[in-house]
Amino acid sequence: MMKFVFIPVICSILISAHQTNANTWGKAVAQITQEIKETQKDIETTRKMVQQEQIRLKKELSALRQETEQKEKTLQASKDQLEGYLQTEEKLRSEIEKEEKTVRTLEETLRTVAKDVTQIIDGSLAAPENPSQKKRLAPLLDPDRFPGMTDIENLAAVLFEEMEAGKAIRKYSGTFIDTQGAEASGTILRVGKFTACYQQGDNVGYLRSDKNLDKLVAIPGKSPWRIGRGIKTYFSGENDHLPLDLSGGIIAEQVNQDGDIRGWIEAGGLLVWPILAIALIAILLSLERLYSLGRIPTKTDKIMDCMRDLVLEKNWEACKELCHKNARIPTCNVLKTGLEHLGAAREVLENALEEAILKELPRLERFLTTLGVLAAIAPLLGLLGTVTGMIHTFQGITVFGTSDPRMMSGGISEALVTTQLGLAVAIPIMIVHHFFDRRTEKIIGDMEEKGTALMTIVGVRGERREK
Repeated sequence: MMKFVFIPVICSILISAHQTNANTWGKAVAQITQEIKETQKDIETTRKMVQQEQIRLKKELSALRQETEQKEKTLQASKDQLEGYLQTEEKLRSEIEKEEKTVRTLEETLRTVAKDVTQIIDGSLAAPENPSQKKRLAPLLDPDRFPGMTDIENLAAVLFEEMEAGKAIRKYSGTFIDTQGAEASGTILRVGKFTACYQQGDNVGYLRSDKNLDKLVAIPGKSPWRIGRGIKTYFSGENDHLPLDLSGGIIAEQVNQDGDIRGWIEAGGLLVWPILAIALIAILLSLERLYSLGRIPTKTDKIMDCMRDLVLEKNWEACKELCHKNARIPTCNVLKTGLEHLGAAREVLENALEEAILKELPRLERFLTTLGVLAAIAPLLGLLGTVTGMIHTFQGITVFGTSDPRMMSGGISEALVTTQLGLAVAIPIMIVHHFFDRRTEKIIGDMEEKGTALMTIVGVRGERREK
């Protein structure tokens, strides 16, 4: 600050020296001294001003420092508060996510329950009496709408209505779809949610619920006589027992269809026909064997006793005549061959008798092998039908999924029907085959026994002749 004060002083001295070259040195010194004093006053004044300014600036600096410290404390408090808010926000966000998951789970649960209840209503026999139930459940099935308390109350109300309907027995006049597909009027009897019957004039039967029509539909087909009579007598008040169908009409529909042989065969597919052909062939062969083997006795003791007496009497012509009269009996044919070889060696006679037995075997064992093969083929065809039906079932699952069981029913029906028919055909054939096989064995045993007896009689006769 002092440098800047001396610069004008020096300049003024130089100027004065230049302008007053003619003045005396004393005046110049006096003037300079005077200016120096004034300059010192100015310097003193400037110093005081600077000191005052420094004091003021120090005060302001102290105030600013205090303010800065206060603001730093406030900033730190704000930072701490912000950190707390962030932690709270994170905690709240986590809780919100959990609540959102809970809400989504609850929403999905409600929709699932609504779908299940809708399916229950679709198969409920009481649903056609209250068609507004589906409308009340419709908002819960809307994926774009969040269910509210009203929807939950409607869901609970529908469930309570179904519970109430399940314990009630109601008889009323109403409309339903008859077996011809037309709307008809009649008396309807509903027992809980399981059985519903109708009476229309002399016609009675079971009803089932149709979810597409929202009406009760008469089950097609004719009910068994005993069931139909039971329904009629209950409606007329003659009987207090009602035949129930706890399946809601499913069993009744199956029972009514059981009498339809054509539908049963069609459900089995193409492999039913080869199995039926095997059954027909087996019946024809069994009848032939029954006729052929049934005429042949398994015991010929009386004939053999008579033959023994004639042999001992040496009445060979009568022996041959006896065998000729009973030519349909294989044992007599064997004995006839033995009589034709009388007088031959024992080995020759044995060979002749064995040959005669072998000649009779084809007639006795005819078609038995075929029956055995048919008994083995029938269950194999049933098994093939089972495999084919399951292939069709899995193809339907691949294309349509498992949402609709009716898409799989065709393949399952084919598998079960062919298996049932194959076993139903094979088991009787096996039994018949075993019966005929045992009868054939008895006849063969009788031939061997009587042939040996003839050899014994002839041997005894020869020994007596030698003696």
